[in-house]
Amino acid sequence: MKGVLQSIVFVLVMAITGCVSVNSSKSTKNKMYSEDLTSYLPPDPVDTLMISENNGADMATVDTTLEVTNRLDSVLLVVNEFNSETKNYVEGLSMQLYAGNDRSEAKEAQMKAFRYFPDSHPKIIFDQPNYKVRMGTFYTHLEAYPMYRAVQTRFPKAILVPIRIPVGNN
Repeated sequence: MKGVLQSIVFVLVMAITGCVSVNSSKSTKNKMYSEDLTSYLPPDPVDTLMISENNGADMATVDTTLEVTNRLDSVLLVVNEFNSETKNYVEGLSMQLYAGNDRSEAKEAQMKAFRYFPDSHPKIIFDQPNYKVRMGTFYTHLEAYPMYRAVQTRFPKAILVPIRIPVGNN
């Protein structure tokens, strides 16, 4: 009898304790986390552009309207800065048909490439002490692959090599 009474008391204590914890968790769900993080955001380019135009005038006198022309000016400013920092080349690929130190073999490889691929314009590059015969300019492996497979039938040692392709006024 004593054991049954202890079991009933234990079940009642557990039920009351469980109800209390459920109620306290419901009250914390209604509370929303809130913190002002605007001080960590980067400045708006439009505001920055207007501040520089006004020679650092305080924010109260700066017009912060979001007109299309102001946004466009800020975008053009960013593009101009990007273009001035860009390099005069892009990374690409070329097919190397021959590499060695014999000029006559390089000339033969060039003539063979002209014979089998007349539109390819193979070039001999002298990189002391080696001669290299390369042809084609490709921006991606996907673009180079069909030509590469065709060239491999005549030049089994052909490889794709990375090159810099000039852009702009070079």
